[in-house]
Amino acid sequence: MARPVRPLVLALLLAAAIAGPASAQPAFTYDGELGSLARTTLRQALPAETRIPRVEIPGVGVRCYATRESFERSFERRFGISARRVVAYYAGGRDVHLRGVTCENVRLFVLGRRTALTSAAFAILLHEVLHRQGLRNERLTTCFANEAVRWGAEWLGVERERALRARNHAFEYTKRFSPPSYVMGRPTCLALARRTTWLDHAWTRR
Repeated sequence: MARPVRPLVLALLLAAAIAGPASAQPAFTYDGELGSLARTTLRQALPAETRIPRVEIPGVGVRCYATRESFERSFERRFGISARRVVAYYAGGRDVHLRGVTCENVRLFVLGRRTALTSAAFAILLHEVLHRQGLRNERLTTCFANEAVRWGAEWLGVERERALRARNHAFEYTKRFSPPSYVMGRPTCLALARRTTWLDHAWTRR
């Protein structure tokens, strides 16, 4: 039985695309640094007493698509539906699929540009990597992805106040641009994250 599609719909990120003819370059490239950052962030988001070794967090391949057309063509060939409002998705296996602009905004986040857009892009990456870890419910996945932005930022050396601000940017972006099935209020999510971890909600451990 085919694994269901898990696209993340965030309208504002659709405004930009990386230019260049698809025929002149590969449809996508793998970004190992983003995959490593996501796995490290998810580990950091676990309480110290329950923090599993990084090697126990399944590896992930982050596909950054070269153009809007290459991303949408790949998605539409796979699923037979429009990718116009899809920013990223996970369709099973090791890889997660991101538009090139999303990858670029995560890189800007790492470099110190922590705006609503770059914080949201980081949360998108974490969202898809959490699906790779076994989370399936979109609302829970978005909650733990947004909450983990704080831990990733702190691991990158950001002071706590600014890391929390980046996390809050991700929550606000979700509230404004995501469909209702993805949205959990920040107070509710943070209360949940104090009681449980993303690991508790993973259906499978691969």
